[in-house]
Parts: sequence; structure tokens; C-alpha cells
Amino acid sequence: MKRREIFLDFTSLLDVTLIVIFFFVLFSHLDSQANQARTDEKVQELDVAIQQAEARESSAEELEQQLQKEMEILSRSNNRQGENSKEIVNFFLGDNIKIIMETDSDSWYVQIVKDGELQTTVSPGDDFSVKLRSAFKNAGYVPENTILCELIYDGSKKGTNSAYNEVKDGLSEIMGEYNHLYVSETDLSVGGE
Repeated sequence: MKRREIFLDFTSLLDVTLIVIFFFVLFSHLDSQANQARTDEKVQELDVAIQQAEARESSAEELEQQLQKEMEILSRSNNRQGENSKEIVNFFLGDNIKIIMETDSDSWYVQIVKDGELQTTVSPGDDFSVKLRSAFKNAGYVPENTILCELIYDGSKKGTNSAYNEVKDGLSEIMGEYNHLYVSETDLSVGGE
């Protein structure tokens, strides 16, 4: 073979090789574009999934906070209900605070009694609300407790009206601090013979 023939034989082989390389580059470029498109699509799907997960997580956190608040309210409600029931039983048994107003022709005084024990005595000129707070404290009450008091007086006795007004003013003042303080009144002159 002559040199020229050999060269021509290699030329056709070179053409075929270049065509194969061209198609390889072309197809690999098309594959990379398709892969890039699929990758972009998957990235977008992943972003959407992440956003949905974050939204669900945020919603779950909000629901958890709301549940915590409701559980706290329920717990406080149950505690308050139990304390109210206990105090009602004490009232029924006579173990509650009694504010007993006694009047003489010249003067008056108030005895504050719990479970039959004298807690304090209030005389005219004393600060009734201070003495009542002290009696509540001595009886083991705090402002958050339910307190059922009984105000007992004889409306037919002389001087009862002024004593009653002073006691009611003191009770009104202390009710701002003791939100669960309830007072029943018993006038001994009503229904008597």
C-alpha cells in the first residue's frame, strides 16, 4: 500500500471517529440538560416539601402552645372548684370565719372567730380591714383562697347601724384583695319572737 492509500484509509476512519465523538458530545449535552431539568424539578419539589413541613411544624407548635394554655386553665379551674367545694363543706359544718357583731347601749365590738377560736376583736376606732386581714392570715387563708364568711348581728339593738356600716366598709375594702371572699349575713332580730 502506498502512503496515499493509507492516508485515505485513515481519513475515513477519522471521519467516522469524529462523527461518533460529535454524537457522544451531542447526546451527553442533551442528557445533562435533561438531568439538569430533572434536578431542578426535584429541588423545587424538595423546597415545596420543606415549606409544607415548616408550616406543619409551626402549626403543631401553635397547637401545642394552645393545648398547654387550655391544660393550665383546666388545672386552675379544677383547683378552684375543689377549693370552693371544701369551703362549702366547712361552711356547712360551721368551721368557717364568723364575724360576730355585738352592740351595747354605748359601744360595739366585733369578734372574728374561726373553728370556735377567737382570732381577733375589733373595737370602734380600730381599722377593721387590717384586723380582718390579720384574722384571715392567722386562720391560714391567703388572698387566692375561697373564703365563706358569716356576718352575724342583731339589727334590733341600738348602735347596730353604725357598727354595721363600718364593718361593711371594711369588708368592701378587703374584697378587692380577696377576690373569692363571700359574706352571708344573718340578722338575729329577723324571725325572732
